[in-house]
Amino acid sequence: MLQLMKPGFATILPEDSRAHEEWAQTLVGRNYLVERWHCDLSTGIFAIGEITKTRHGLGDTLCGLFDIIRNYHEDHHKTVLNILEEATAAASSFCFCTTLQEESGATTRVFCVGTSTLGAPPSDGRMQGIFAFAPAEG
Repeated sequence: MLQLMKPGFATILPEDSRAHEEWAQTLVGRNYLVERWHCDLSTGIFAIGEITKTRHGLGDTLCGLFDIIRNYHEDHHKTVLNILEEATAAASSFCFCTTLQEESGATTRVFCVGTSTLGAPPSDGRMQGIFAFAPAEG
């Protein structure tokens, strides 16, 4: 399924660790640059790595969902928001692909592969996964 995913497409399944692992391994096998992330659903704050911050044009401040998707292709915003909304409604495995406009002006393909777990308040659950950035053309 992931082999055919193009920017602007997404998929979500009931929590399925096999799907999540398969998607992540496909990206690693294709030499994508992979970095972990997580989001506490009670606050909506994402914890992302330095590569993801740089690629998304973010500083060292805390970031939320709208900060993350700000530089995604405008036509893909609705797809990404829908997938993540579904992931916060039920424990899920999800994947989306979009294009990201970097500060340099270059566009690059980015995948997000994640899982969500839901809990009772005050924890409210968590999303976690990886961002995978297309390898440099050489």
